[in-house]
Amino acid sequence: MNAKKIDFQTADGVKIAGDFYDAGSQKSVLLLHILPGNRKDFSEFAELLSSKGFNVLNIDERGHGESEAWAGETGSWREYIQADYDKMIYDVAAAAGWLKNKIPATELAVIGGSIGANLALLYGAKTQPKIVIALSPGLDYHGVKTEIAARNYRQNLLLAASRDDAYSFESSEKLFAISKAARKEFIKYENAGHATRMLGAESELRQRIIAFLSKNF
Repeated sequence: MNAKKIDFQTADGVKIAGDFYDAGSQKSVLLLHILPGNRKDFSEFAELLSSKGFNVLNIDERGHGESEAWAGETGSWREYIQADYDKMIYDVAAAAGWLKNKIPATELAVIGGSIGANLALLYGAKTQPKIVIALSPGLDYHGVKTEIAARNYRQNLLLAASRDDAYSFESSEKLFAISKAARKEFIKYENAGHATRMLGAESELRQRIIAFLSKNF
C-alpha cells in the first residue's frame, strides 16, 4: 500500500514529517525510530503492518530526517541538549493526536526502537494506549528514563532485546520485572543487535509483533 506523506506541528511548534498508510481500519500503529535513524528504518515493516490491516503512521522524530529540530528551524539531534531530548515526547503526542483526528474511533499501538522505545513507554504511561511495543529500550537514553513509566503503563506491553546488546537487554529485564501491564511478554534473542536491526536479524520478530497486535487490539 502506498504511503501518503504528511506533516503536523507539535505543541511547541516543531514541524514533524511522516508517512501515513491508510488501511481503512480502527487499529492504528505509530512507529518511533532509533537515534540517529529516521522513518526509513521502519519503512519495510510499515508496509507489512499495513498489508495486515493496520493503519500506520511512521514519523521522523525532531532533529531527524525531514522533521525540524526546533520550531521553524532545520538542524540535527547532534546539537541537542537535555531540554531538547525531553521535548521529543511532544512528537509522540502530536502524532497520536494526528491519528485520532484522522480516525476518531481508532485504537492505538505505539512501537519504538531504542530512544523511540523509551518514548513509547513514556507516552504509554501518560495516556494508556492499547499496546506498547519497545524494541531495545534502556533505563536511560539521553535522560529519557523509563522505570517510572514501566510501573505506570497498565495495558499490553511487549519488550524485545538481544543479549549482545547488553545495556538494553539488562534494561529490558528490569523493566519487564517491574511492569504492571495487564499482559506482558519479553522476546529474548542472543545475537540480533539493537532495536530495529532485530527486525532484519530475526525475521520471526515481525510475525511475533503482528501476533501480539492481533491478540491485544
